[in-house]
Amino acid sequence: MNVWSKAFAGLVLIMLGMALLVPSVVAVDKAPNVALVDVDGVPFNITDYSDNDQVLMLDFMFLSCEPCKVLAKDLKKLYDQDIEDFEILSVDTFVLDTDEDLRQYAAENGYNWRFTKDTETSDTQQAYGIYENPTIVIIDRDGYVTYKRSGLISLEELEKEVDKALKGEADPIDVARLGLIAFAFLAGLAAFFSPCSFPLLPGYITYYFKVGADAERRKAEQAAKDGIVHEGPSLGRQVRTGLWLGSIAGLGIVLVYFIIGVIVIGALAVGVALTGGAFTYFKPVIGTILIVMGFLTVFDIAINTGYITAPFRRLKDKIMPRKGPKKPTFNTTGLFLYGVGYGSASASCSAPIFIALAVTAVLTGNPQDVVITFAVFLFSLWLLMAIVSVALTVSEEKVKSGMMKNYIWIKRITGVVFMIAGAYLLWLFLEAEGYVNL
Repeated sequence: MNVWSKAFAGLVLIMLGMALLVPSVVAVDKAPNVALVDVDGVPFNITDYSDNDQVLMLDFMFLSCEPCKVLAKDLKKLYDQDIEDFEILSVDTFVLDTDEDLRQYAAENGYNWRFTKDTETSDTQQAYGIYENPTIVIIDRDGYVTYKRSGLISLEELEKEVDKALKGEADPIDVARLGLIAFAFLAGLAAFFSPCSFPLLPGYITYYFKVGADAERRKAEQAAKDGIVHEGPSLGRQVRTGLWLGSIAGLGIVLVYFIIGVIVIGALAVGVALTGGAFTYFKPVIGTILIVMGFLTVFDIAINTGYITAPFRRLKDKIMPRKGPKKPTFNTTGLFLYGVGYGSASASCSAPIFIALAVTAVLTGNPQDVVITFAVFLFSLWLLMAIVSVALTVSEEKVKSGMMKNYIWIKRITGVVFMIAGAYLLWLFLEAEGYVNL
């Protein structure tokens, strides 16, 4: 393993550690202010409470979230204590919940504190880094966030944290948020270097070199006929050509995951709407699958993926029926279909990590987060294929030999990605359910 390969492996592992194990931190001096309108149509600012020397508890929730309902019962016990200078504000994060729904929910359960919906652009969730429901945030009299935790929380812990904030004994904390975008990009990295798809790269490289060589030979022959010296393309032109052709192949990968994504995200959205917070119990299942797949990948244990790739192979055969050996020709259709084949093979191994990413995004209750997360994942796949193609155009055999020589290390790094992502999902679930408290 040469120096550059070691550097690449180290960089990937460092990125994984930073993006998956350590939440990205948004440092703030005071709690972010957001202008909202409550369910009764009264406009207000979050900072109004600290301006009035009050402690505010933000309760991020949505109506079909079962853990949110369980937590709300303890919030009622806390609020019914009539604690001086203390208020609760429930912020609904689900776009389909209406003001009327929230008013009815509050009235039926005797919840006498203030309810509001987040803004259309989810400003409150973004400002406070909310990617899990329920989440409680406490802001003290001076306007500093002193507490933040997701999942079910005991009444005793809530009372303790509120008391500390009222007495000024709680230390201000930074508002931390899950790096969803980083997770999406790294999921794309894992999908691209999937052990099921990476072996297809030699075919892509061979085809790429063959059609490129044919094109250059034709140009040289034509130049010779015209009496012109053919000097070959400049570096700039090579880069542009590689980017263009890599983009075509990348779009084939994107198409496969786009179709899968529409189906998976649609099913998850329906599942969350029907089952509410119970759907969060899907996380440990996905996490366990990812850890097992990572183990199989690291130790090079074969995985049967034919049942997943078969539909895409049939699609390819319909588009370009097999008629015996055929000489490769330089056309974008061939590159696009290579991308489709690569994407389908990748999905057969990387489906669990993609589903894990989709679950994390959908459970935020924020459609904007889902769209952005999905877009970043697709962009990372396209970008990696484009980068590989540009490198092939410029460096030719050096890239091919280097990637194939160090394939086993790239495969092992992918396995580590799977295991870290799985462990992270398990940790999120255990932390949200109160089994761990770090």
